[in-house]
Amino acid sequence: MPFDLDYSQLNLSSDPDKITPIEIKSVIDNPKYRFFWLDGYSLKDNYSIICGYSNKKRILLIASCILDNKCVILQVNVADDEQIEMYYCKS
Repeated sequence: MPFDLDYSQLNLSSDPDKITPIEIKSVIDNPKYRFFWLDGYSLKDNYSIICGYSNKKRILLIASCILDNKCVILQVNVADDEQIEMYYCKS
């Protein structure tokens, strides 16, 4: 069952990288994304990082949690070289 995406925790209007909900969804819809549970949180808390290519040909890091059958997007940014190596290349 796919989750509805909830962007209510984001303020994309002030994002210097101009990331959009459509770009975020393109990463989540891409079957080649990488998925990690965040260290320090139990699985019941459902905090995760998704790392993958977007429709704008850049790699995004998306922090999210599952709440009330929704995937709540908490934070998103364009990955830098170190983050790409850590989250995308080594997995």
